[in-house]
Amino acid sequence: MYDKPPPKRGPRPPKRDAAPRAKETSVYHHPDAQIKAPEKTPRYTPARAPERSSPWNRPEGGPPSRATSPRPSGDRPPNRYQGSSDRPASEPRGDRPASRYQGSAERPAAAPRGDRPYAAARPERTRPESSRDTRSERPAYAPRPAPIEAVPEPGIDEHEVHAQRKRELRIYGRAACLAVADDRFEAIRKLYVTRQRARELAPLLARLAAARVGFNEVEEADLERLTASQHHEGVACDILRKEQPTLAELLSSLAHQDGPVCLVALDGVGNPHNFGAILRSAAHFGARAVLIPEDSTLTLAGAVYRVAEGAAERVAVVRFPDLAALEGYDLDLIAMTGQGERSLYRDRLPARSIVLFGAEGAGLSPASLKKADARYAIPGSGRVDSLNVAQSVAVVLGEWWREVKA
Repeated sequence: MYDKPPPKRGPRPPKRDAAPRAKETSVYHHPDAQIKAPEKTPRYTPARAPERSSPWNRPEGGPPSRATSPRPSGDRPPNRYQGSSDRPASEPRGDRPASRYQGSAERPAAAPRGDRPYAAARPERTRPESSRDTRSERPAYAPRPAPIEAVPEPGIDEHEVHAQRKRELRIYGRAACLAVADDRFEAIRKLYVTRQRARELAPLLARLAAARVGFNEVEEADLERLTASQHHEGVACDILRKEQPTLAELLSSLAHQDGPVCLVALDGVGNPHNFGAILRSAAHFGARAVLIPEDSTLTLAGAVYRVAEGAAERVAVVRFPDLAALEGYDLDLIAMTGQGERSLYRDRLPARSIVLFGAEGAGLSPASLKKADARYAIPGSGRVDSLNVAQSVAVVLGEWWREVKA
């Protein structure tokens, strides 16, 4: 079988001309439609570049050139050194002269950069020096300089200033400050008050201004910082401490007085709030003084003044060495204990007595109980072991006050 030749195609029929398009007519003619549009400026058409010569477009009648006609690969001229061992090491390019040291082992070392002919035109680059701290190196540990001692002013004794500061005390609380102002106005050194409390204490501020005693109106936060407490009640003042009598002076003065006398003695009590509440009960029921041991940590601090509500100014606080120092002054020593042989509500308290109270929990020591002339107990339901020491003082002093006033 043989392949059949492809069928011959006849000539294409001529293209039919498109029918002329009917001119569209508009029903509505706008008045501006009569204005002719400006004639368009013909676009600039750059000149066509001449057609690049090609070896296939060789002009007729002309000889073929090297640029216009390709050269067959077989027409390349042979290399003159092809197949020869006499080829030189290198051939200079163009007009460049050959190096005189080419192919020689006696090439000199490179000249320094400063001696080169182009060194003047191109400045030599230098490496920047490292930024090093030229200050003197500090030692690993520098001792802290000694503090500068304040030089005392001439005519002022340092011991006197220190003693003056020890005599001063900062108290706070409305009732405490008013009690000092009523009993010892001259002891006030400075007063701090908030704006809200200043309206109430306007008469006291007027007295301070007349006596040329300084007072400052401060904010709540500043007063908390000055008193180290949030219970300052809007007022605080710096006062001179009240001078307290000695035990001998107190007992000697009571020995020459007739009538009922009651003293409160504390043994082992260390809470300042209880101490302030005891002073308040003592002032309310007419006790002459509150006795504390010499080694006790209790002091008349600002918190004690606030809880005492002014009683710290009106009840003496006296220290005693031991219970033996309380004997021989026509005063009965009464010990309050939970196992007392006498009942507070059944047996009458002596009119002239020193009532001894111990700390909560441990209570009075056996030695203190032996020293006492009588031991009393506060009857109760028994649902708790004992009362708070401040509550016990209030109950006993209330009963003593009722008996002596009956």
